[in-house]
Amino acid sequence: RNYLTKELVEELDLYLYRKIGHDWKIVEKNWEKVRDHLVHSMTNCGFPVIMVEDGDYGKRGELYLRHVFEDRELDIKYLEKTLVHVYQLWNRPVHLETRIDNKPALFTFDGEKGSRKFL
Repeated sequence: RNYLTKELVEELDLYLYRKIGHDWKIVEKNWEKVRDHLVHSMTNCGFPVIMVEDGDYGKRGELYLRHVFEDRELDIKYLEKTLVHVYQLWNRPVHLETRIDNKPALFTFDGEKGSRKFL
């Protein structure tokens, strides 16, 4: 973050791109946004930070996890699939607190079905 200056971003011709349809398109050239995206993707190797809040949530042996929100939402599709696998390891309902549309949300998988609610 300290060394990726405006001049260096411009010299290296760095930008953000995304696949739109069948083509790759440049979606951002602002040097600060490019820098911040690169720095963020290097933090924790780009993986979100998930903390165990409680291993006996509700005094029922349920697992309560919390996503350390750093201005990047989790991919809901992968979040829901991951809760299924965590349930298989924990063998009890699993809860994950995160933020969706800047509102706190709780995702749960109880062994049969997943649910979500805004807190």
